[in-house]
Amino acid sequence: MRSLRFQTSVTVTSSAPPQAVFETVADLNAHLIWSGDRAKDDGFKLLTLEAPDGAARVGTAFSSTGANFNGTFHDRSVVTQVSPPNVFVIQTESRLDRKRGKPWQVQFIHRYDIEANGGGSRITYTDTAHRMNYVPYWLQPWLRPLTRMAIRKGDTQQLTNLVRLAEERAS
Repeated sequence: MRSLRFQTSVTVTSSAPPQAVFETVADLNAHLIWSGDRAKDDGFKLLTLEAPDGAARVGTAFSSTGANFNGTFHDRSVVTQVSPPNVFVIQTESRLDRKRGKPWQVQFIHRYDIEANGGGSRITYTDTAHRMNYVPYWLQPWLRPLTRMAIRKGDTQQLTNLVRLAEERAS
């Protein structure tokens, strides 16, 4: 596996309190709602998720699949940090079965930082790709700025869906 650190980060605000946002993130099955059913882009969304019911804890393992503009992700994930109501971290071993090209294997770290912001919350999602079997064209140095923009756009839409669901649950 090659070592390459590619990171994106987006921040949104919510009228929901940090605990409500945290509970929505820690409910892994809710990810299928805000990152799947409510996704605006069929080329960037969660398709399936197999996870235990209830709030995830450190060590909770789950699997999922997701649509990508270039194929389908097959993921095995484990929750690595839970610090209510502020931090939730997932480590994912992922394989992208590309429409064209060989499968891409990569490790992602998904981090949610939640903090109080007035009467609501400020949520920052950071996605870091750490190790991969090869560097695909979209992560070549000359294309990274465009890749980062595209990922941030999709992540912002997903995070907005998350906060809307948290707001619904909090009301």
